[in-house]
Amino acid sequence: MKNRTTAMILAAAVFLSALLSACGQSAEDKKFDQFTTQSSALSAPEEPVSSEPEESQPDTDLTAQLVLRTYTSGASVDIWKDYIREFNDTYPNVKIELKDEDALSDVAGYITRTTVELMSGEAGDLIDMSWLPAQRYSASGVLQELDPLMDADPDFAGDKYYGNVLDGMRCGGKLYVMPYEFAPIGIRLDKKAADALEIPYGTGEAIGASQVLEYAAAANQLPDFADMPALGLFTWDAFNFVELSSRINEEEKSADLDSESFTAYLTKLKAAKYNEGAPVGASPMPDDGQLMGGFCTITSLRPAYVQLAESYVGLLDSPDVTPMMALETDEGAALFTSMSLGVASSCKEPEAAFAFIKFLLDNERRLDKENSLRTDFVPVNRELSQKVLEAYLGEAGKEETEKLDQWCAQVSTPVFYDRSRELLDKLNDICGQYMNGLLSAEDCARQLQDMAFVYLNE
Repeated sequence: MKNRTTAMILAAAVFLSALLSACGQSAEDKKFDQFTTQSSALSAPEEPVSSEPEESQPDTDLTAQLVLRTYTSGASVDIWKDYIREFNDTYPNVKIELKDEDALSDVAGYITRTTVELMSGEAGDLIDMSWLPAQRYSASGVLQELDPLMDADPDFAGDKYYGNVLDGMRCGGKLYVMPYEFAPIGIRLDKKAADALEIPYGTGEAIGASQVLEYAAAANQLPDFADMPALGLFTWDAFNFVELSSRINEEEKSADLDSESFTAYLTKLKAAKYNEGAPVGASPMPDDGQLMGGFCTITSLRPAYVQLAESYVGLLDSPDVTPMMALETDEGAALFTSMSLGVASSCKEPEAAFAFIKFLLDNERRLDKENSLRTDFVPVNRELSQKVLEAYLGEAGKEETEKLDQWCAQVSTPVFYDRSRELLDKLNDICGQYMNGLLSAEDCARQLQDMAFVYLNE
């Protein structure tokens, strides 16, 4: 046993040192209709040809024993168990065992242990990518390519799914990690401050991270907002997980952190005020319209929850906060966070594993408002997403349904928070020295670039 453990650790060390960097993310918006629609066959000579793609039929005779690797959390484990129970109603001969392990108390350790097990073939068959570096795994060979399985399924030939979200997760043009639900990253501003600064909002246009920082600093020059922090709940690092999303290209092992434009971003980052009591460790938050006394709040669109949906509709004419706007990087990348699954390269039953992924993509439990065993994200299934938006936003939000669908169809880049929390933490440590006056903007930029280069080329 000791020799086997040593071998696993050595394998992980070799893997981690040779691991290819994760995929680069395009900053350009990709439209959802990149997939062409296939015509179905004629059912009879006199019938017109349908423009709808043929729907796939589940192979209910599939037989397999699978293991799903996830992290320990009462809520997430219960959700997975209930999904598996429902999946077995259609696929009774595909047995899925849950294998969960603590991640919340030691993210780095969880990533290392999962990497070791992936290399040794002991991680499982289906890998919940929460907390894990999906792009690095995609490029490393520890996950199976999903495109051949998708090519055999006519549902992926049309526009049933948000193709732009799938494309955002691709590595070298190939898909290894399947997002089954996602949330666009947005922002709300203090309405009184925004009006005082004559900031355009409610136009449907996105706003960039540096632009928000400029506005926040400008608000502090006004008597009524002199002491207003840029963010109420979090500190400066919330802007980092946004802006870094298009500054680091994992696939090309490159970063743009010592450029003049990023140094300018750092200067604007420091010029804004922050809540001194706020901790470093920001994450994309659900949108409830609460700014906590700050100039803005960075949020994620999560409408499949009654209270959040009611809040969204109620805030459309709020006197306190602006309507939610898409938040982009300075490079124009429209961001999203997602929940996704990968299939381990060691999986012997990929068809059965993909059947479970497809089940998640098409599952309609989000339409059941009483079912707590689900998340509040937007389904990657576009047809289902529109049903969800209509169901939760109701008649009052009918006009918003089309706007939000278009926003969902334009996101292009996974937020850096999802891509590598390890590297994000390392970069924030350096940036913290700059924010505390221990480094100049130029020195900070150089150290950030060096850290990213080392990490990407390990």
